[in-house]
Amino acid sequence: MRNSQYIFVSFLFLCFSGIAQTGIGTTVPVNKFQVETTTADPATSGNAANGNLRLSGTTGSHVLDFGLSSSSNYSWLQSRSRSNYGTSFNLILNPNGGNVGIGTILPTARLNIAGGGVRIATGFGNATSRPPVNTSSIGNYEIRAVGAGGGGGTTQSDFSDDGFLRLAAGGGTNLGTQSSIDLSGFSTVGEMNSNIIMRTAGTERLRIDLNGNVGIGTNNPSVRLHVSGDIIANSISGSSDSRFKKNVRPVTNALEKVKALQGVYFNWNQDAFPERDFSDQNAIGFIAQEVEKVLPEVVQTEKTTEGYKAVQYDKVVALLVEAIKEQQKEIDLLKEELKKKKSKRQP
Repeated sequence: MRNSQYIFVSFLFLCFSGIAQTGIGTTVPVNKFQVETTTADPATSGNAANGNLRLSGTTGSHVLDFGLSSSSNYSWLQSRSRSNYGTSFNLILNPNGGNVGIGTILPTARLNIAGGGVRIATGFGNATSRPPVNTSSIGNYEIRAVGAGGGGGTTQSDFSDDGFLRLAAGGGTNLGTQSSIDLSGFSTVGEMNSNIIMRTAGTERLRIDLNGNVGIGTNNPSVRLHVSGDIIANSISGSSDSRFKKNVRPVTNALEKVKALQGVYFNWNQDAFPERDFSDQNAIGFIAQEVEKVLPEVVQTEKTTEGYKAVQYDKVVALLVEAIKEQQKEIDLLKEELKKKKSKRQP
């Protein structure tokens, strides 16, 4: 008989535990465990009751409070001091690893946001000055990638000078569909040292190196703007204000120098230099090495191992102007001599 009673009571307990709901502040809980209390926004001072649920330890001053807002339709989670709500503490998600998803149950990255964007409120107004670049601290307007410092470590080092950040779109299966921007901090790898790279279709298009040189179509710009390819513009102006110049001297022997220059027709060597993005059209111009012997002032040598040379064609105009003037003087003298000869022949 006693065994039968024990079995019956055990059966009732199992049935009750399988369907029972537990409520705090409510007699009609709809979930296994429900806490119901007065709604309230997260307090920023004091230590009075605030929120719906608290996790706290037997030691330590930090607690984790959960609540429902009284002013709007949102829920909140706040890590803070149990004795002073004005003191907030860090809230760590998955400290030992694992992905976090917002709007998705299948996150594939450390933070995977689906169906929404990211907004950063910085407190800047339309009259706020640009903040200075800072080092150790992170501004509320800033997204920064930090590295692990020297020695090849993997631990985050907020005070290191290295760091790498890539903003990319597309390219899930085909690199040729991806566009990206790379930001690099200090690096002992020269190609990675403090630069910015932009790509489209998986190919680098623009680079700003640590010296501020900009390369379009080249990953090794040697001047402020280094373009491998053609440029079309309505006009290009060069600085020429007299206040920028000193030691101004006239161009002499211009005609002789022009006569020494050799203009040529040519085709670019596309096969040997595909990275230069040379045009396939017939071209006309000078050979830089030949010009350098006559007019070295208009020849520029790249600051690279190869030391390729370029001609500043716009600077040749000054030489041509003075050459025409010299030639015109000779023409005027010949005209004058011819005029004198004709006057002598006349009776």
